[in-house]
Amino acid sequence: MNKPLRKKSFVKGVKRGGEQNALGPLDTFLHASVQAIAEGDTERARGHLSNAIILQPDNPLLHGQMAALLIEEEDYDKALLCLMEALKLEPSNPKWFTSIGTLLLQAGRPSDAVGFFEAVYQLDPENTLNVARMIHTQMDECNWVVHEDRKNKLRILDNAPAEGDRFPTLLYVDDPAFQKKRSVAWGKKNAAMVKATKKFDRIPTKDRKIRIGYFSNDFYQHATMFLMVRHFELHNKEKFEVFIYDYGARPADQTRHRVIDAVDCYRSVNDMKDVDVAALARADGLDIAVDMKGFTKGGRLPLFAFRAAPVQISYLGYPGTTGMPTMDYFLADPVTVPKEGRRHFSEKILYMPNCYQVNDNSRAHPEKKPTRADMGLPEDAVVFCSFNNHNKVTPVEFDIWMDLLKDVDNSVLWFLTGEDKARANILKEAAARGVAADRIVFAGRCSTPDHVARLPLADIFLDTFACNAHTTASEMLWSGVPVVTKPGEQFAARVAASIVTAVGCPELIAETDEEYRALALRLATQPEERQALREKLKANIPTTPLYDTEQYVRDFEALMEKAIQRYDDGLKPDHLSLAEGKV
Repeated sequence: MNKPLRKKSFVKGVKRGGEQNALGPLDTFLHASVQAIAEGDTERARGHLSNAIILQPDNPLLHGQMAALLIEEEDYDKALLCLMEALKLEPSNPKWFTSIGTLLLQAGRPSDAVGFFEAVYQLDPENTLNVARMIHTQMDECNWVVHEDRKNKLRILDNAPAEGDRFPTLLYVDDPAFQKKRSVAWGKKNAAMVKATKKFDRIPTKDRKIRIGYFSNDFYQHATMFLMVRHFELHNKEKFEVFIYDYGARPADQTRHRVIDAVDCYRSVNDMKDVDVAALARADGLDIAVDMKGFTKGGRLPLFAFRAAPVQISYLGYPGTTGMPTMDYFLADPVTVPKEGRRHFSEKILYMPNCYQVNDNSRAHPEKKPTRADMGLPEDAVVFCSFNNHNKVTPVEFDIWMDLLKDVDNSVLWFLTGEDKARANILKEAAARGVAADRIVFAGRCSTPDHVARLPLADIFLDTFACNAHTTASEMLWSGVPVVTKPGEQFAARVAASIVTAVGCPELIAETDEEYRALALRLATQPEERQALREKLKANIPTTPLYDTEQYVRDFEALMEKAIQRYDDGLKPDHLSLAEGKV
């Protein structure tokens, strides 16, 4: 999701308001507010802006700017009141509808937000930002009106590619050229606002440890750390000094303590500005900065525009290009980014020899396991499972899934979502395809240990297409559940194929919709084959690359060494792998 309005947006709006009103006292308060923002004193800024509103209470722009300040402070209720006042003053201005929807989306209320975006689509259909956020909220509700008139919506997004959020479009369309255009446009727009550091006063790494820093807000019990915490523990401390830059606001938990204990330096930087975080990393003497968020929620890509290190790498969090001229590398593997796929990245590719995804092989299988009855599942049914985030599901996959339910007697679809509107829409779509509501069993959200404990109850995991299962795919395989997948074109659509290849089960990859359906149907109707696959997975988990964390970390470190050595040799970034010869 896009960040709230920042200083630059605020200044632009204030100038416009000052020029429009040309009132001395008003200008005084406005410019004093701008100065307070520049100094990071939002409380003083609000005071000056309140005075400006007293002078001119009928100016909707002032109420909008006050809302922007309150959003910065995450005071969403008061910000909403300000935006509602602006809308009251300008009831026909679609800007305020979009602003209210955006605020509600940012406050975690997508169901309340969607109506505002839909209203603007009628008033101002070419509004790119609004279309992007309408798509986001409709997909969050499994409201598949989002796929109607899709060609026109994609045209609108393409007309202003720098506008709107990047991540939701990965779920909406499998088109890596389209995704890259949007990311590059955003990257250019962002780069124009900052001045990147180009020179570093440093000693080459040949005779010293490499300093590597990881940047994220997910250093807690989060899906990313579920994969990665063992990675930090296995880093070779004879070769690497490991730094953490944590811009999360959550209290510490057991996972974070594991990370802190494993690294050389942990820094909490949540309250620091992007430019200051980058400066801190440079002062720490980082050689390599690893961004683990990209365009996902809470990401702070702009700090990499300032350059936190001589070599900057996009890794694990966002399954696509950042489009940033200052992001040097993207870590992938030959399945997720084949040679012909490189053109869809602004970064050069660092090729892991097996799967790009790390896993934690030290975790134990849950001792306490639920029964099917505990989960509301029929004891003797074939359980198809969709445990991807529900906003990844589109009518294309769902058509196949409903056909499978009709073809396989005594089968159910175990569907993950805790959202009431999403559940209602899924049941509506099932009914439209002739499938009764009792064939869909919903799974709610729960703790990570409880979630992992229930996974073996499924028989077959059905993957989504435009954006595959990532962490979920490796969790399913680790639990002995076959993952049926179909690779697409963009990185996000090829992840599960990489994961099942790394666990030695390429037979789970289908090349077409028809093959995908046939493979799932065969596994559902051939229990002996299904059981053989389960036994193969159990045998392969400890013997194949997917869960060989030690080898993964050694390969990862070898790529990091090659990347920083290339910089020390005065060479520009290039595609790199551990194999001999040209990549």
